[in-house]
Amino acid sequence: MLTTVAAGRVYDFSHCMGMYSTSGIGFLVPQDFALGSADTLYVLNRGVDEITMRISKCTLNHEFIADIGRAGTGDGQFVWPTSLDLDREENIYVSDENLNRITVMDKDGQFLTKWGAPGSADGELNRPSGIAFDSADNLYVVDSLNNRVQQFTKDGQFLGGWGSAGSGPGQFNQPWGICLDQQGNVYVADWKNDRVQKFSAEGEFLGQFGETPGGVGGLRRPTGVAVDSDGDVYVADWGNHEVKIYEPDGKFIASLVGDAEQPSPWVQDYINANPDVAKARRRTNMEVEWRFRRPIAVNLDAQDRLFVAEAVRHRIQIYTKERNYAEAALNL
Repeated sequence: MLTTVAAGRVYDFSHCMGMYSTSGIGFLVPQDFALGSADTLYVLNRGVDEITMRISKCTLNHEFIADIGRAGTGDGQFVWPTSLDLDREENIYVSDENLNRITVMDKDGQFLTKWGAPGSADGELNRPSGIAFDSADNLYVVDSLNNRVQQFTKDGQFLGGWGSAGSGPGQFNQPWGICLDQQGNVYVADWKNDRVQKFSAEGEFLGQFGETPGGVGGLRRPTGVAVDSDGDVYVADWGNHEVKIYEPDGKFIASLVGDAEQPSPWVQDYINANPDVAKARRRTNMEVEWRFRRPIAVNLDAQDRLFVAEAVRHRIQIYTKERNYAEAALNL
C-alpha cells in the first residue's frame, strides 16, 4: 500500500468504507459527511432518484443504522443537497442548492425545522453549498451564486457575512466547501478560482492556498477543505482527483492520490458471495480503482484521521498521520 512521506509527516492508508448501494449499506454519489458521537457517520447521498437521495447513518465499524430523508420538496426532503454538518446536540443540518434552504433533523432523522429564502439580500440564499458550525454553534453558509459567506444562528437568524464576485482577495467565483480551524479561522474552497481562501471569523482575508493552477500544489476545482490540530490544511482537489495538503502558512506538503487496495468489508462480503466477480477482479488491473475519483469532501476526527469521500467511487477512504517522522540512520 502507498505511504506518503513528506515534510516530517507520514500519511498511511488505513481502510475504506462504502460500496455502490441504493439503500442500506453503502453510498450513492456521496456529497458530504459528518462524524457524530460513538463513532457514528452521517453520509449525504445525492443519489439518482427519490429513494436513493438520502443520508446514510452507520458506524465506523461498518454497521448500518438507518437511511434518513428522501427526495422531494416537503419537510425533511431534498432536491439538490450539497453539504451536511452537525450541531452540538448532533442535530443534522443539510444545505439544499435547489430549494435555497437549510433543513434540520434530529440524529434519528425526525424533521425539526427549515429556514432560508431565495434572494441576494442579507440572510437570503442563492444555491447554498458548504456549511460548517463554529464553536458557538453558529452556522457558516457558503452562498455560492451570491459569491459570499453568511453566518447564522442555528435557528436561521442572520448574523453577518462577507464576499463578492471576483478573483481578488476576499472575492469568490462560485465557492463550495467550508471549514473552521481550532482558532475559529474560516477556510473556503473557492471553486472556480481554483484556490482555498482563509479568513478570520469576521471575514478578514488572511491568505490563500493552491493559487498556482497546473503547478506544484495547484488546485483544479476544489470542493472541500479541512484543517487538523496541527493547522495542516487538506483540500479535496476534485478536478485533479487528489487531496492536496498544505502547511498552515500555505506551503505545499504533498498530494494523496488514493490507495484503496483493500476494499471495504461491505464490498468484500459481496465479492465473497459472488465467485464470478472475484475471478473477474483477479483478471483485471485493479490499481485504477484504488485511486481517488472525484474526491468531493474531507474531514478529520479527534485523532486527526483523514476521511475522504469520493462521489464517483461511492466510498470514503481513511488515512492516519504520523508526525515528526525521520528516516533511520544507516551505519555503513
